[in-house]
Amino acid sequence: MSLLETLRAMPHRKKFEGKSIEGLSQAVQAVFQAFPEFSRVSPATLEQMKAKIAAAVRDWEWGSVTVGEVGMLASAAFGRAEELDTQTLSFVRREVQATTNPVLLDAAAEGYFAGWSRGGQLTRWLASIMQERSSHLSKRWQSVFVSIPQALDANHAPEHLAERMVMEPDPYRWLAGAGVASPHSGNLMQELHQAWLRTLPEIKTDAQVAHVFRWILPEGRARASDKMAASAIEKLLSPWLHKMPEQEYRKALLDRITDAYGDPRNKRPEFWSLVSAPCRGVLVRWLAGASMDALLSVITKSTANHMWPPRHDFWKGLFNRGLVDEAWVALSPAAAAIAQDMFAKSVNAASMAAGRQTSKARKDTCLLVMRIGRYIVVEGSHDYRVHMFSDADSRAPKLYQASYDAEALILGAGHPDTRIHDQPGHWKRWVEERVVR
Repeated sequence: MSLLETLRAMPHRKKFEGKSIEGLSQAVQAVFQAFPEFSRVSPATLEQMKAKIAAAVRDWEWGSVTVGEVGMLASAAFGRAEELDTQTLSFVRREVQATTNPVLLDAAAEGYFAGWSRGGQLTRWLASIMQERSSHLSKRWQSVFVSIPQALDANHAPEHLAERMVMEPDPYRWLAGAGVASPHSGNLMQELHQAWLRTLPEIKTDAQVAHVFRWILPEGRARASDKMAASAIEKLLSPWLHKMPEQEYRKALLDRITDAYGDPRNKRPEFWSLVSAPCRGVLVRWLAGASMDALLSVITKSTANHMWPPRHDFWKGLFNRGLVDEAWVALSPAAAAIAQDMFAKSVNAASMAAGRQTSKARKDTCLLVMRIGRYIVVEGSHDYRVHMFSDADSRAPKLYQASYDAEALILGAGHPDTRIHDQPGHWKRWVEERVVR
């Protein structure tokens, strides 16, 4: 029997004489499952608890210390969320080593999941405690280790669990059903996430995409952390680093990613900075094509201008050849109003994310701003000329701005970096001579 259990058994302690608290324990676990990311104890309270128990160890005065407090401190220490002094840590470990109390053992189990380290001494020790005292764990933790005994492998738990996880249609529900209250939390689950991504084959179908999203965005539960989600997004995009998927698949995946995590061109930089530049670039290229198509539909509806469709076909042709790296549109006030109406009910608004074209002298002009190789290209509706700037040119407009003045961007007539849209189409050859090299 541990020290704390001995103290609790002393005559001056009044024992609980009520009915079984199993129902209460189940209710508590239900709360933790519904709000897995909510901390059970604040950092300030944990500091107070640490000081209190350190003083109890030093003075050997235990009157005000509860088993629950020792359990919470053990969970934090084993989970690497809190560093204890040598004496206090030694005491906590001795208590866990000797106890059959479910409160302390459950705390050790939580610490094991949170602080799991491949082959680590503490991880191996906690795994042995879980195996030796399994019958004394709460029903939830017994269920966890009966359902997924591979979790107690101190060396290869993530890989063993990942092999099972790949076969499950809903990985999150599988782990939650096994009793894991927070399938996205703790070091063991993070290691499992990475092992699962490595184990998955290349993702190229809608069903595979849905499988990944059921894990990172489980219905009715907390989503995976940005770091975990970013690595999953890389898994979804990596097959397309050097080739283009079919349009229908591309649009569905583009919409699903940007609906969940925003447009990488101008939304949530704190998330998109976690995604590798090559994979982020895949999404930006897809968005370029979506912006071109959206601009065509808006201009077609906002004006009777017959000149834009041939221009769209030309630029979209360059996009389909993999030459357009990025694209952004700036809409005239009238076109912006039409776009708002057209895309207001769209499930995903990223395809029509746009800036505003503010020139009063060219109030009907819409702009298409593109990065093609080392050039920033500005195309415009109506009689606006094509402009090609070196990306090192200080006059070149930046992409993804909230507003552009079409008149301010115009280079003088006869300037070598601009061309009119002549009827024979010489302007197209002029563009290709520069960008197709």
